[in-house]
Amino acid sequence: MQIVIIGNGSVGDSLISSICGEGHNVTVIDEDATLVDEVVNKYDVFGIVGNGASVDIQKQAGVQNCDVLISVATEDELNMLCCMIGKRLGAAHAIARVRNPQYLRQTDFMCEELGIDLIVNPEYEAAREAARIIRFPVAMKLDKFAKGQVEIVEIHIHDGHPLVGQKLLDLRSKYSTNVLICAVSHGDDVVIPGGDYVIRAGDIVSITASRKDISDFFVKLGIIVKKFRSIFIIGGNNISRYLADMLSSGGFSIKIVEQNLAVCHELAELFPKAEIICGNAADPDLLTEEGIDDADACVAMTTDDKNNIIISMFAKTRGVDKVIARVSAASFGKLSGSAGIDSDINPKYITAANVIRYVRGLANLKENSSQSTIKTLYKLADNKIEALEFDVGKDFLGLSIPLRSIKLKSNLLIAAIIRDGAVIYPHGQTTLEVGDSVIVITNNKHMNTLDDILA
Repeated sequence: MQIVIIGNGSVGDSLISSICGEGHNVTVIDEDATLVDEVVNKYDVFGIVGNGASVDIQKQAGVQNCDVLISVATEDELNMLCCMIGKRLGAAHAIARVRNPQYLRQTDFMCEELGIDLIVNPEYEAAREAARIIRFPVAMKLDKFAKGQVEIVEIHIHDGHPLVGQKLLDLRSKYSTNVLICAVSHGDDVVIPGGDYVIRAGDIVSITASRKDISDFFVKLGIIVKKFRSIFIIGGNNISRYLADMLSSGGFSIKIVEQNLAVCHELAELFPKAEIICGNAADPDLLTEEGIDDADACVAMTTDDKNNIIISMFAKTRGVDKVIARVSAASFGKLSGSAGIDSDINPKYITAANVIRYVRGLANLKENSSQSTIKTLYKLADNKIEALEFDVGKDFLGLSIPLRSIKLKSNLLIAAIIRDGAVIYPHGQTTLEVGDSVIVITNNKHMNTLDDILA
């Protein structure tokens, strides 16, 4: 497909990398000539230096004939304007990054009245991921499918963990529970494990099941899922505000540490029940004085990766149970585990995954109008494995055939099927029927339709 991307900042670069990896033709527009030169040399794309809101520049980029226009410039209003102009010129679809919390409740209006097909809000999605982890703190990462009926929980297997030495084939019978370990990463190695896989200390495993089955599984393992109450949020930016809003009605005691006095006054008005602390969170004495030792979780969400890592390391030394940090640079993300960070969140990756899901769905419809399209897409195991949710349409080539009689691609696992509200863990005789939702785990790239699981 022909895709035009306006804005080549950190989010733009991550998008360009992901979309080029999907095999699409990409044109990038940015006013910074140096950035355009860099992206042209780094990726197989066409670059244009100019204002993305200029009709002439958009025409030069071929927006009038493109399949998707994606605007991820710094300013929300510019992104919306670029999309409006692009749609008027003839772009088939338009995607805008909109970050301002004031626009969050206007999303439906903006899509309907401004012609924007998809609005992505990296900060909101990052906050939502942090909130999910806080509510289920045993997880490093938690993603939901089928409107929450199925979850994938990523956990770290430390020395002495009850799963160490366990063979996957034995888990269901030993613990009498319906869970499936669908992915394992250990260092740089990532696998979709078979039944003979034996869990090792240092593994990061992804578990698929309903919330109830996952909770039951941890209870049977003797792992108590502690409910958090005291939450330290570092930084007063949009992610922190979204997160505080999500947690404010859940009975949590929230402290927000922010250095800017004016921002602190804003936070105090927005969250009257939260304690707003004006000061430098990188000061260990300040955090200690304000009670970091008694916190259940510390969420470092400033825009400075180094500060987030340093603050997280300190929080861990003070005995904080769960440490979550925003880590945007890939090089720093690799350090998060050794720094004691339990969960690192990268808004750029979240944005890229949302856009890729939408683009793949469009590519599928353009090629064959298939009904078995992607509903949800998440990245697991350091983004090396994808978890995808498909609806089963009447066109699916494997419809009503027992799975044991279907030849599937290698490195692929059907983790769960949702049928009439019930979760089915498939076996050889299980069939896929019209209306089912299917969760597929794979390291095969570019899966657009359910037919792509077939060998």
